[in-house]
Amino acid sequence: MAGWWKADGSGFCDIDRPAPRFYLDCNLPCDTGCGCDGGGVCPDECTSANCRCAEGDCNNRAIDCTRFRYGQCNQNIPCVGAIACRIVTCVPPWEWDPSCTTETATDNFTATHDRPCLHDGFTDIPPSSWYTEPVLWMVERGITTGMTADLFGPRHRATRAQIATFLWRYAGEPAAGPSSFADVPAGQWYSDAVGWMAAEGITTGTTPTTFSPERDVTRGEAVTFLHRMAGEPATSDPVGFPDVPAGAFYRDAVAWARSVGVTTGTERGTFEPDTAVSRAEFAAFLFRFDEATTVVDA
Repeated sequence: MAGWWKADGSGFCDIDRPAPRFYLDCNLPCDTGCGCDGGGVCPDECTSANCRCAEGDCNNRAIDCTRFRYGQCNQNIPCVGAIACRIVTCVPPWEWDPSCTTETATDNFTATHDRPCLHDGFTDIPPSSWYTEPVLWMVERGITTGMTADLFGPRHRATRAQIATFLWRYAGEPAAGPSSFADVPAGQWYSDAVGWMAAEGITTGTTPTTFSPERDVTRGEAVTFLHRMAGEPATSDPVGFPDVPAGAFYRDAVAWARSVGVTTGTERGTFEPDTAVSRAEFAAFLFRFDEATTVVDA
C-alpha cells in the first residue's frame, strides 16, 4: 500500500448518514538499488511492471501503467513502482493497513467510479480486524445479510430487533408463535425472532408489554441474552470487572461470559455494561459463544 484518497458524497458507504469512500493504491515494489526518478516512483525497468488493460479489456482500468503515489502509506519505503491494483472500500485506510496515516486527501471527481467487482462482499470489513472472522462466519452461517448488500455496519449500534434476528437465525430459525409485545406486530422482519426469544425465555421485554425493537442493546443486555440462550449456566469464577456491581441483572451473565471467553472486556480492563454494543462487538460475542458452547457440547 503506497497511498490513499477519499471521495465524499458517493453514496456507496452511506447507511444512515453520509460516509466517505476510500481508494487505496497498491504499487509495485522497486528492485534493490533502484532510486526514485521523482514523486517517490522508480523507473519501470526497476520493477516487474507490464503495462496492460485489466483482464485484456481496455474498457477496464489499466494495470502497471499509472506511475503515481500519494504517499500516506508505508512512508518508510522511499520508492515504489507503478500502480498494480486499487482497493475501494468503506474502511478507513489506517484500519486496512496500519502504516497509513490519517492525513486527508480528497478527490470527489472519483466518487462515481464503480465496477461490479466492488460489490462482492461487505466493503466495510477490513481483511484483518478483530471482527473480520466473526462477521465472515456470520455471513457463511446465514446469520447476517448486512445493513445493505455491500455494508455490514460494524460501527453501528445493534438494535434489539437486529440481535433477536441474529440469535434466531443462529438457532436455525425455529418456528414460534407471535409474542405478546404490543410493539411487535405480526409481519415485521423481526416478528418471528422476537416470538421465539420470548417463548424460550431469552427475553422478557423492556416492560411486560413492550420489546422496544428499535432500541439499542447494551453490552450487559447482549451477554444476558447469550447467557439465557446457553441455559443460564452457573460459574464460580469471579466477575473480573470493576464496573459490574453486585446485584446487577447482568452480573452472572458477565461472569459466565468472561469465564468461557465470550468477552475479555475492554482495553481499559472494564466491561462497560451500559454502553451500547456495536454490530461488530456482537458478532464477536456470538462467534465466541459458538466456539464455547460447541466445545461444551462435544
